[in-house]
Amino acid sequence: MINVKVWRNPQNDIVRYAVRGHSNIAPMGKDIVCAAVSVLAQTSIIGLYEVLGQRPRYSIEDGLLECTIIEDLNETQRREATLLLETMLLGFQNIQQQYPDIIVIDDEEVS
Repeated sequence: MINVKVWRNPQNDIVRYAVRGHSNIAPMGKDIVCAAVSVLAQTSIIGLYEVLGQRPRYSIEDGLLECTIIEDLNETQRREATLLLETMLLGFQNIQQQYPDIIVIDDEEVS
């Protein structure tokens, strides 16, 4: 099972996300669900770095990706990061609709 967790600040901006686990619906290298989730999670980090010029903290290991957005963003940077990460979340939700027993999404506010 794949667990996606999204943390939001009180303004509803995504400030952190983590993706854990494997779908195990196919052998490694042929698992389209794991591949799709990985592409979304990793491309979002690339977008933050290469398109938006931001420097989130992140770590990637087998079966685990964690990303935390830096706190001292100005309003424009925060809006850009939020747009990118909300799009990522929509992608996860779309995969979840197709594979509801394989991906779980937890979206919560933190203080």
